[in-house]
Amino acid sequence: MHRVLGPLMKLEVRITRPLTWLGPAWAALCGAVASGWLTLSGENLLFLLIVLFLADALWGTLWHLIAERDWLASPNWPSQAQEASLTALPYTAPGSPSHRIFSRLGRMLAWWRAVFWPRQGSALLGLVVALPLTLALAIILGQRAIILTSAALAIMVLALLRARRHSAPPLSLRAILEMGLAWLAGHIAFGPLTWWSFLLATFYTVAYHSCLKLAEDSGKHSPTLLKVSQAAVVALLIFLRQPVVAGVVGLLLLPQMLLQPFLGQGQVELWYLRRTRPFLMAGMLLAALAIR
Repeated sequence: MHRVLGPLMKLEVRITRPLTWLGPAWAALCGAVASGWLTLSGENLLFLLIVLFLADALWGTLWHLIAERDWLASPNWPSQAQEASLTALPYTAPGSPSHRIFSRLGRMLAWWRAVFWPRQGSALLGLVVALPLTLALAIILGQRAIILTSAALAIMVLALLRARRHSAPPLSLRAILEMGLAWLAGHIAFGPLTWWSFLLATFYTVAYHSCLKLAEDSGKHSPTLLKVSQAAVVALLIFLRQPVVAGVVGLLLLPQMLLQPFLGQGQVELWYLRRTRPFLMAGMLLAALAIR
C-alpha cells in the first residue's frame, strides 16, 4: 500500500554483530578502563554510554557511508532528452552567458534527479543525520574528543580516496579507526592520555588488523603479527612490573598458538577467529586494568 501520510523519514537501529564481538565498543571500554577514572557513578556510566555509541555506532555508520560508498564515481550525465525536458529561462538568447549558466544548472539538476538521488539519496540523508549527531556527542565529551573525531573523519575521507585505486577501503585504516581511535576515545573521555595506554592501543590495533586480514583470507603473515603484537603487550606489562598480569596475558596467547596450525587447511579462518576472539578480548581488558 502506498503511504501518502506519515513521517518524513525513519531511523532504524539494529545489532550487526553479537555484543561480545571484538570491535570498537570493546576497544572503547578497554580504553576507559585504562584511564583509571572509570567508576560506577551515574555520570561516568553516562559518559561511557556516550563514548561507546560514538566510537561504535556513529563512527561505524559514517565509515559505511563515507569510506565504503563510491561517492567519486563518474557523473554519468543524463541524456539530451532528459536535459531538454527542463524549461528554459524566458528572454534568454541562445549562446548568451545567462543561457549557458542555466543550461549547466539544468544539466546538474537533471543529473541530481536521474543519477545521484536514486543511487546516493539514502546515504546522503544518513550523513545529514549522523554527522551532526557525531559532532554533538564529541562536543559533549570535550575538546580532545572533538580532535579525535576530526581525525576519524579524516581517516574516512582518506579511505574513500584510497578505495578509488582498490576494490575496497584499506583494512589498515579500518583497524586504526575501529581499534586504535576507539581505544583512545574511551581513555580521553575520562582522563588524560598516557603513553602506556597509547602503546596498548597501538599493539592491539596491529592485532585487530591481523584479525581483519584473516577474516578476509588476505594475509599470509597475519597470524605471526597477531602473536607478535600480543607478545609486545606481555613485554610492556613486564616492563611496568606487572608480572602476574603479563603471565596471564601470555597464557591467553597459548590457545591462539595451539589452534594456529589449523590455518591454511581450508576455509577455517573465521572458525579460528571465533574460537580465539575471547582470549584476545580478555587479554585486552586485563592489560587495560594493569596500566590504569
